[in-house]
Amino acid sequence: MSTAAPLSTPTALGRRSAIARRIASGAGAYGYAQAVSIGTQLVALPLFLLHWDMATYGTWLALTALPFYLSLADAGISTASSNQMIGLIAQGQKARAGEVFQSAVAFLLSVALLVLLVVATVLWLLPAGLLQVAHWKPVLMLLSVSVVLGLFCSLAEVVYKATGGYAAGTYLVTTGRLVEWAGGLTGLVLTRSFLGVATAALIARAGYTVLSIGLSQRRTDFLRWGVRHANVADVRHAAKPGLLFLSLSLTNALSLQGFTLLVAATLGPAATAVFNTYRTVARIVVQVTNALSNPLWPELTALKGQNDEGAFWKLYRRANRLGLLIAIAGALLVYLVAPALLEVWTHGQIPFTPISMALFLLYAAVCSATQVPRVVLMSINRHAGLAWQSLLAAVAALGVAWLAWRVAGMTGVVAAMVLGEALVWFTATRSVRHLHKAKESA
Repeated sequence: MSTAAPLSTPTALGRRSAIARRIASGAGAYGYAQAVSIGTQLVALPLFLLHWDMATYGTWLALTALPFYLSLADAGISTASSNQMIGLIAQGQKARAGEVFQSAVAFLLSVALLVLLVVATVLWLLPAGLLQVAHWKPVLMLLSVSVVLGLFCSLAEVVYKATGGYAAGTYLVTTGRLVEWAGGLTGLVLTRSFLGVATAALIARAGYTVLSIGLSQRRTDFLRWGVRHANVADVRHAAKPGLLFLSLSLTNALSLQGFTLLVAATLGPAATAVFNTYRTVARIVVQVTNALSNPLWPELTALKGQNDEGAFWKLYRRANRLGLLIAIAGALLVYLVAPALLEVWTHGQIPFTPISMALFLLYAAVCSATQVPRVVLMSINRHAGLAWQSLLAAVAALGVAWLAWRVAGMTGVVAAMVLGEALVWFTATRSVRHLHKAKESA
Protein backbone atom coordinates (compact mmCIF):
# COMPACT_ATOMS: atom_id res chain seq x y z
CA MET A 1 0.00 0.00 0.00
CA SER A 2 1.51 3.32 -1.04
CA THR A 3 1.59 6.28 1.26
CA ALA A 4 0.88 9.73 -0.09
CA ALA A 5 3.73 12.17 0.21
CA PRO A 6 3.05 14.71 2.96
CA LEU A 7 2.00 18.07 1.72
CA SER A 8 3.69 21.22 2.96
CA THR A 9 1.44 23.16 5.28
CA PRO A 10 0.51 26.73 4.43
CA THR A 11 2.49 27.82 7.47
CA ALA A 12 5.61 26.00 6.29
CA LEU A 13 5.21 27.34 2.76
CA GLY A 14 4.70 30.84 4.08
CA ARG A 15 7.79 30.57 6.25
CA ARG A 16 9.94 29.35 3.37
CA SER A 17 8.59 32.14 1.21
CA ALA A 18 9.41 34.70 3.91
CA ILE A 19 12.95 33.32 4.26
CA ALA A 20 13.41 33.45 0.49
CA ARG A 21 12.20 37.05 0.38
CA ARG A 22 14.55 38.08 3.17
CA ILE A 23 17.50 36.33 1.54
CA ALA A 24 16.67 37.94 -1.81
CA SER A 25 16.33 41.33 -0.11
CA GLY A 26 19.59 40.74 1.72
CA ALA A 27 21.31 39.73 -1.50
CA GLY A 28 20.09 42.95 -3.09
CA ALA A 29 21.44 44.96 -0.16
CA TYR A 30 24.75 43.14 -0.33
CA GLY A 31 24.78 43.79 -4.06
CA TYR A 32 24.48 47.47 -3.22
CA ALA A 33 27.35 47.07 -0.74
CA GLN A 34 29.56 45.49 -3.36
CA ALA A 35 28.54 48.00 -6.00
CA VAL A 36 29.66 50.72 -3.58
CA SER A 37 32.86 48.85 -2.73
CA ILE A 38 33.80 48.15 -6.33
CA GLY A 39 32.48 51.46 -7.64
CA THR A 40 34.42 53.52 -5.13
CA GLN A 41 37.62 51.70 -6.03
CA LEU A 42 36.95 52.10 -9.73
CA VAL A 43 36.43 55.83 -9.26
CA ALA A 44 39.09 56.36 -6.59
CA LEU A 45 42.06 54.88 -8.45
CA PRO A 46 42.02 57.28 -11.42
CA LEU A 47 41.21 60.22 -9.12
CA PHE A 48 44.11 59.44 -6.80
CA LEU A 49 46.44 58.94 -9.77
CA LEU A 50 45.25 62.27 -11.15
CA HIS A 51 46.54 64.05 -8.03
CA TRP A 52 49.33 61.68 -6.90
CA ASP A 53 51.87 59.49 -8.67
CA MET A 54 51.86 55.69 -8.35
CA ALA A 55 54.43 55.63 -5.54
CA THR A 56 52.52 58.21 -3.46
CA TYR A 57 49.29 56.25 -3.90
CA GLY A 58 51.05 53.03 -2.87
CA THR A 59 52.32 54.77 0.27
CA TRP A 60 48.77 55.89 1.08
CA LEU A 61 47.53 52.29 0.69
CA ALA A 62 50.18 51.11 3.14
CA LEU A 63 49.26 53.84 5.66
CA THR A 64 45.55 53.01 5.53
CA ALA A 65 46.29 49.30 5.96
CA LEU A 66 47.83 49.86 9.40
CA PRO A 67 44.78 51.32 11.26
CA PHE A 68 42.55 48.67 9.70
CA TYR A 69 43.67 46.26 12.41
CA LEU A 70 41.84 48.41 14.97
CA SER A 71 38.60 47.12 13.46
CA LEU A 72 39.39 43.98 15.48
CA ALA A 73 39.14 45.96 18.72
CA ASP A 74 35.68 44.71 19.71
CA ALA A 75 37.16 41.18 19.98
CA GLY A 76 34.21 39.71 18.06
CA ILE A 77 31.84 40.52 20.92
CA SER A 78 29.41 42.40 18.65
CA THR A 79 29.10 39.46 16.25
CA ALA A 80 28.74 36.89 19.02
CA SER A 81 26.16 39.08 20.77
CA SER A 82 24.25 39.41 17.50
CA ASN A 83 23.97 35.61 17.20
CA GLN A 84 22.75 35.41 20.79
CA MET A 85 20.23 38.23 20.28
CA ILE A 86 18.78 36.59 17.14
CA GLY A 87 18.30 33.33 19.05
CA LEU A 88 16.67 35.10 22.01
CA ILE A 89 14.31 37.09 19.80
CA ALA A 90 13.35 33.90 17.90
CA GLN A 91 12.38 32.45 21.30
CA GLY A 92 10.39 35.55 22.27
CA GLN A 93 12.87 36.82 24.89
CA LYS A 94 13.08 40.42 23.72
CA ALA A 95 13.91 41.98 27.08
CA ARG A 96 16.79 39.57 27.52
CA ALA A 97 18.05 40.43 24.04
CA GLY A 98 18.03 44.11 25.08
CA GLU A 99 20.29 43.33 28.02
CA VAL A 100 22.74 41.50 25.75
CA PHE A 101 22.81 44.49 23.39
CA GLN A 102 23.56 46.99 26.17
CA SER A 103 26.36 44.75 27.42
CA ALA A 104 27.86 44.89 23.91
CA VAL A 105 27.53 48.70 23.91
CA ALA A 106 29.32 48.99 27.25
CA PHE A 107 32.11 46.69 26.12
CA LEU A 108 32.65 48.56 22.86
CA LEU A 109 32.73 51.96 24.60
CA SER A 110 35.38 50.73 27.04
CA VAL A 111 37.52 49.10 24.37
CA ALA A 112 37.27 52.09 22.00
CA LEU A 113 38.56 54.52 24.63
CA LEU A 114 41.39 52.17 25.62
CA VAL A 115 42.47 51.51 22.04
CA LEU A 116 42.57 55.18 21.08
CA LEU A 117 44.56 55.98 24.23
CA VAL A 118 47.11 53.28 23.37
CA VAL A 119 47.39 54.45 19.73
CA ALA A 120 47.89 58.07 20.81
CA THR A 121 50.57 57.06 23.31
CA VAL A 122 52.46 54.87 20.84
CA LEU A 123 52.42 57.56 18.15
CA TRP A 124 53.63 60.16 20.64
CA LEU A 125 56.56 57.93 21.68
CA LEU A 126 57.66 56.96 18.15
CA PRO A 127 60.38 59.13 16.57
CA ALA A 128 59.09 61.58 13.95
CA GLY A 129 61.69 60.41 11.43
CA LEU A 130 60.56 56.79 11.51
CA LEU A 131 58.59 57.29 8.26
CA GLN A 132 59.59 59.67 5.50
CA VAL A 133 55.98 60.83 5.10
CA ALA A 134 54.68 64.30 5.94
CA HIS A 135 52.38 64.42 9.01
CA TRP A 136 52.28 60.65 9.25
CA LYS A 137 51.53 60.68 12.99
CA PRO A 138 48.35 62.81 12.88
CA VAL A 139 47.30 60.97 9.69
CA LEU A 140 47.48 57.60 11.45
CA MET A 141 45.66 59.01 14.48
CA LEU A 142 42.84 60.41 12.36
CA LEU A 143 42.54 57.15 10.42
CA SER A 144 42.46 55.23 13.72
CA VAL A 145 39.58 57.32 15.07
CA SER A 146 37.66 56.75 11.83
CA VAL A 147 38.08 52.98 12.13
CA VAL A 148 36.89 52.98 15.75
CA LEU A 149 33.83 55.07 14.89
CA GLY A 150 33.07 52.51 12.20
CA LEU A 151 32.72 49.89 14.95
CA PHE A 152 29.76 51.82 16.36
CA CYS A 153 28.15 51.90 12.92
CA SER A 154 28.58 48.13 12.80
CA LEU A 155 26.91 47.84 16.20
CA ALA A 156 23.99 49.89 14.85
CA GLU A 157 23.82 47.35 12.02
CA VAL A 158 23.49 44.58 14.64
CA VAL A 159 20.17 46.10 15.76
CA TYR A 160 18.78 45.66 12.25
CA LYS A 161 20.30 42.21 11.74
CA ALA A 162 18.88 40.89 15.02
CA THR A 163 15.35 42.09 14.19
CA GLY A 164 15.03 40.62 10.69
CA GLY A 165 16.34 43.72 8.94
CA TYR A 166 19.58 42.41 7.47
CA ALA A 167 18.99 44.32 4.24
CA ALA A 168 18.27 47.64 5.98
CA GLY A 169 21.32 47.20 8.22
CA THR A 170 23.52 46.50 5.23
CA TYR A 171 22.26 49.61 3.46
CA LEU A 172 22.97 51.60 6.64
CA VAL A 173 26.56 50.48 7.17
CA THR A 174 27.41 50.55 3.45
CA THR A 175 26.20 54.10 3.05
CA GLY A 176 28.48 55.00 5.95
CA ARG A 177 31.46 53.72 4.00
CA LEU A 178 30.30 55.66 0.97
CA VAL A 179 29.98 58.87 2.98
CA GLU A 180 33.44 58.41 4.50
CA TRP A 181 34.92 57.71 1.05
CA ALA A 182 33.28 60.81 -0.40
CA GLY A 183 34.68 62.86 2.47
CA GLY A 184 38.19 61.55 1.81
CA LEU A 185 37.99 62.35 -1.88
CA THR A 186 36.82 65.85 -1.03
CA GLY A 187 39.93 66.24 1.08
CA LEU A 188 42.06 64.90 -1.77
CA VAL A 189 40.71 67.39 -4.28
CA LEU A 190 40.95 70.32 -1.88
CA THR A 191 44.36 69.63 -0.30
CA ARG A 192 46.12 66.82 -2.27
CA SER A 193 47.67 65.77 1.05
CA PHE A 194 47.43 62.70 3.26
CA LEU A 195 46.39 64.90 6.19
CA GLY A 196 43.59 66.53 4.22
CA VAL A 197 42.19 63.20 3.04
CA ALA A 198 42.26 61.71 6.56
CA THR A 199 40.68 64.80 8.16
CA ALA A 200 37.82 65.07 5.68
CA ALA A 201 37.11 61.33 5.90
CA LEU A 202 36.96 61.52 9.71
CA ILE A 203 34.52 64.44 9.68
CA ALA A 204 32.22 62.52 7.33
CA ARG A 205 32.49 59.33 9.40
CA ALA A 206 31.75 61.11 12.69
CA GLY A 207 28.60 62.74 11.34
CA TYR A 208 27.32 59.51 9.86
CA THR A 209 28.00 57.55 13.06
CA VAL A 210 25.70 59.87 15.01
CA LEU A 211 23.04 59.48 12.31
CA SER A 212 23.24 55.67 12.23
CA ILE A 213 22.91 55.40 16.00
CA GLY A 214 19.84 57.62 15.85
CA LEU A 215 18.29 55.55 13.03
CA SER A 216 18.89 52.29 14.88
CA GLN A 217 17.12 53.73 17.95
CA ARG A 218 14.00 54.13 15.82
CA ARG A 219 14.17 50.52 14.62
CA THR A 220 12.87 48.85 17.79
CA ASP A 221 11.67 49.63 21.29
CA PHE A 222 13.62 46.88 23.08
CA LEU A 223 17.17 47.18 21.70
CA ARG A 224 18.13 50.54 23.16
CA TRP A 225 21.54 52.22 23.19
CA GLY A 226 22.82 52.64 26.73
CA VAL A 227 24.61 50.75 29.48
CA ARG A 228 22.00 50.70 32.25
CA HIS A 229 21.23 46.98 31.83
CA ALA A 230 24.75 45.92 30.86
CA ASN A 231 26.38 43.17 32.86
CA VAL A 232 29.71 41.41 32.88
CA ALA A 233 28.11 37.96 32.63
CA ASP A 234 26.80 38.69 29.13
CA VAL A 235 30.23 39.84 28.00
CA ARG A 236 31.78 36.70 29.44
CA HIS A 237 29.16 34.56 27.70
CA ALA A 238 30.01 36.20 24.37
CA ALA A 239 33.76 36.15 25.00
CA LYS A 240 34.54 32.62 23.81
CA PRO A 241 32.70 32.76 20.47
CA GLY A 242 33.76 36.41 20.25
CA LEU A 243 37.43 35.51 20.43
CA LEU A 244 36.85 33.00 17.66
CA PHE A 245 35.21 35.68 15.53
CA LEU A 246 38.20 37.88 16.37
CA SER A 247 40.47 35.14 15.09
CA LEU A 248 38.52 35.01 11.81
CA SER A 249 38.68 38.81 11.51
CA LEU A 250 42.41 38.71 12.16
CA THR A 251 42.71 36.03 9.49
CA ASN A 252 40.86 38.28 7.07
CA ALA A 253 43.11 41.20 7.98
CA LEU A 254 46.25 39.12 7.48
CA SER A 255 44.91 37.84 4.16
CA LEU A 256 44.09 41.34 2.87
CA GLN A 257 46.01 44.12 4.63
CA GLY A 258 48.81 41.75 5.62
CA PHE A 259 49.64 40.94 2.01
CA THR A 260 49.33 44.61 1.06
CA LEU A 261 51.94 45.50 3.68
CA LEU A 262 54.14 42.56 2.62
CA VAL A 263 54.12 43.68 -1.03
CA ALA A 264 54.78 47.28 0.01
CA ALA A 265 57.77 46.20 2.12
CA THR A 266 59.26 43.84 -0.47
CA LEU A 267 58.26 44.95 -3.97
CA GLY A 268 57.70 48.66 -3.36
CA PRO A 269 54.83 51.20 -3.52
CA ALA A 270 54.29 50.98 -7.30
CA ALA A 271 53.97 47.18 -7.13
CA THR A 272 51.54 47.62 -4.22
CA ALA A 273 49.22 49.65 -6.44
CA VAL A 274 49.36 46.94 -9.14
CA PHE A 275 48.82 44.17 -6.59
CA ASN A 276 45.78 45.88 -5.01
CA THR A 277 44.28 46.63 -8.42
CA TYR A 278 44.54 43.02 -9.63
CA ARG A 279 43.23 41.67 -6.34
CA THR A 280 40.30 44.10 -6.40
CA VAL A 281 39.31 42.93 -9.88
CA ALA A 282 39.63 39.25 -8.90
CA ARG A 283 37.65 39.63 -5.68
CA ILE A 284 34.56 40.69 -7.62
CA VAL A 285 33.89 36.93 -7.66
CA VAL A 286 34.12 36.74 -3.86
CA GLN A 287 31.81 39.71 -3.42
CA VAL A 288 29.13 38.12 -5.62
CA THR A 289 29.26 34.94 -3.52
CA ASN A 290 29.06 37.00 -0.34
CA ALA A 291 25.86 38.55 -1.67
CA LEU A 292 24.44 35.05 -1.34
CA SER A 293 26.18 33.82 1.83
CA ASN A 294 25.92 36.83 4.15
CA PRO A 295 22.08 37.11 4.09
CA LEU A 296 22.00 33.40 5.02
CA TRP A 297 23.58 34.13 8.40
CA PRO A 298 20.54 35.44 10.37
CA GLU A 299 18.24 32.93 8.66
CA LEU A 300 20.43 29.98 9.64
CA THR A 301 20.78 31.32 13.19
CA ALA A 302 17.00 31.67 13.53
CA LEU A 303 16.38 28.15 12.14
CA LYS A 304 18.88 26.75 14.62
CA GLY A 305 17.17 28.68 17.45
CA GLN A 306 13.87 27.06 16.38
CA ASN A 307 15.56 23.60 16.23
CA ASP A 308 14.48 23.13 12.59
CA GLU A 309 17.39 20.94 11.47
CA GLY A 310 15.74 19.82 8.23
CA ALA A 311 15.21 23.37 6.94
CA PHE A 312 18.68 24.39 8.17
CA TRP A 313 20.57 21.76 6.15
CA LYS A 314 18.32 22.05 3.11
CA LEU A 315 19.04 25.78 2.97
CA TYR A 316 22.78 25.10 3.30
CA ARG A 317 22.89 22.51 0.50
CA ARG A 318 21.10 24.75 -1.97
CA ALA A 319 23.22 27.77 -1.12
CA ASN A 320 26.48 25.80 -1.28
CA ARG A 321 25.73 24.46 -4.77
CA LEU A 322 24.91 27.96 -5.97
CA GLY A 323 28.07 29.32 -4.32
CA LEU A 324 30.28 26.81 -6.14
CA LEU A 325 28.63 27.70 -9.45
CA ILE A 326 29.26 31.40 -8.84
CA ALA A 327 32.91 30.72 -7.97
CA ILE A 328 33.62 28.88 -11.22
CA ALA A 329 31.49 30.87 -13.65
CA GLY A 330 32.39 34.18 -12.03
CA ALA A 331 36.13 33.58 -12.31
CA LEU A 332 35.84 32.74 -16.01
CA LEU A 333 33.69 35.79 -16.72
CA VAL A 334 35.97 38.21 -14.86
CA TYR A 335 39.01 36.82 -16.71
CA LEU A 336 37.35 37.63 -20.03
CA VAL A 337 36.46 41.23 -19.11
CA ALA A 338 39.63 42.00 -17.12
CA PRO A 339 41.73 43.33 -20.07
CA ALA A 340 39.12 45.92 -21.04
CA LEU A 341 38.39 46.76 -17.39
CA LEU A 342 42.04 47.43 -16.56
CA GLU A 343 42.51 49.51 -19.71
CA VAL A 344 39.54 51.76 -18.92
CA TRP A 345 39.95 51.83 -15.15
CA THR A 346 43.67 52.61 -14.97
CA HIS A 347 43.92 54.53 -18.28
CA GLY A 348 46.42 51.92 -19.46
CA GLN A 349 48.83 52.49 -16.55
CA ILE A 350 48.34 48.94 -15.26
CA PRO A 351 48.48 46.41 -18.14
CA PHE A 352 46.72 43.04 -18.29
CA THR A 353 49.00 40.04 -17.69
CA PRO A 354 47.22 36.72 -18.40
CA ILE A 355 49.17 34.52 -15.98
CA SER A 356 48.97 37.00 -13.11
CA MET A 357 45.22 37.54 -13.55
CA ALA A 358 44.63 33.78 -13.80
CA LEU A 359 46.45 33.26 -10.49
CA PHE A 360 44.52 36.07 -8.77
CA LEU A 361 41.24 34.59 -10.05
CA LEU A 362 42.20 31.10 -8.85
CA TYR A 363 42.73 32.65 -5.41
CA ALA A 364 39.36 34.41 -5.65
CA ALA A 365 37.52 31.25 -6.79
CA VAL A 366 38.83 29.20 -3.88
CA CYS A 367 37.99 32.00 -1.44
CA SER A 368 34.52 32.26 -2.99
CA ALA A 369 33.86 28.53 -2.59
CA THR A 370 34.59 28.84 1.14
CA GLN A 371 32.00 31.51 1.94
CA VAL A 372 28.82 29.44 2.39
CA PRO A 373 30.40 26.69 4.61
CA ARG A 374 32.13 29.43 6.58
CA VAL A 375 28.86 31.29 7.24
CA VAL A 376 27.12 28.07 8.32
CA LEU A 377 29.69 27.53 11.07
CA MET A 378 29.70 31.16 12.21
CA SER A 379 25.91 31.43 12.28
CA ILE A 380 25.66 28.82 15.04
CA ASN A 381 28.92 29.59 16.90
CA ARG A 382 30.53 26.31 15.79
CA HIS A 383 33.54 27.94 14.20
CA ALA A 384 36.26 27.08 16.73
CA GLY A 385 38.27 24.77 14.47
CA LEU A 386 37.76 27.05 11.49
CA ALA A 387 38.95 30.09 13.44
CA TRP A 388 42.27 28.76 14.65
CA GLN A 389 43.12 26.74 11.57
CA SER A 390 42.28 29.69 9.30
CA LEU A 391 44.58 31.92 11.34
CA LEU A 392 47.39 29.39 11.07
CA ALA A 393 46.75 29.11 7.31
CA ALA A 394 47.00 32.90 6.91
CA VAL A 395 50.24 33.05 8.89
CA ALA A 396 51.65 30.14 6.87
CA ALA A 397 50.63 31.82 3.60
CA LEU A 398 52.38 35.04 4.62
CA GLY A 399 55.47 33.04 5.55
CA VAL A 400 55.51 31.26 2.19
CA ALA A 401 54.99 34.59 0.41
CA TRP A 402 57.93 36.11 2.28
CA LEU A 403 60.14 33.22 1.13
CA ALA A 404 58.79 33.17 -2.43
CA TRP A 405 58.87 36.85 -3.43
CA ARG A 406 62.66 36.90 -3.97
CA VAL A 407 62.45 34.01 -6.43
CA ALA A 408 59.09 34.55 -8.13
CA GLY A 409 58.15 38.15 -7.30
CA MET A 410 54.42 38.90 -7.24
CA THR A 411 53.63 35.49 -8.78
CA GLY A 412 55.10 33.80 -5.71
CA VAL A 413 53.08 36.05 -3.40
CA VAL A 414 49.80 35.25 -5.16
CA ALA A 415 50.59 31.53 -5.23
CA ALA A 416 51.01 31.70 -1.44
CA MET A 417 47.60 33.39 -1.21
CA VAL A 418 46.05 30.50 -3.18
CA LEU A 419 47.64 28.02 -0.78
CA GLY A 420 46.24 29.84 2.26
CA GLU A 421 42.70 29.99 0.86
CA ALA A 422 42.82 26.31 -0.15
CA LEU A 423 43.66 25.36 3.45
CA VAL A 424 40.73 27.44 4.73
CA TRP A 425 38.34 25.88 2.20
CA PHE A 426 39.40 22.38 3.27
CA THR A 427 38.91 23.22 6.94
CA ALA A 428 35.49 24.83 6.45
CA THR A 429 34.00 22.10 4.27
CA ARG A 430 35.34 19.32 6.49
CA SER A 431 33.93 21.00 9.62
CA VAL A 432 30.48 21.38 8.06
CA ARG A 433 30.53 17.76 6.85
CA HIS A 434 31.42 16.48 10.33
CA LEU A 435 28.75 18.68 11.92
CA HIS A 436 26.09 17.34 9.53
CA LYS A 437 27.08 13.73 10.14
CA ALA A 438 26.93 14.29 13.90
CA LYS A 439 23.40 15.69 13.62
CA GLU A 440 22.29 12.77 11.44
CA SER A 441 23.72 10.27 13.93
CA ALA A 442 21.94 12.02 16.80
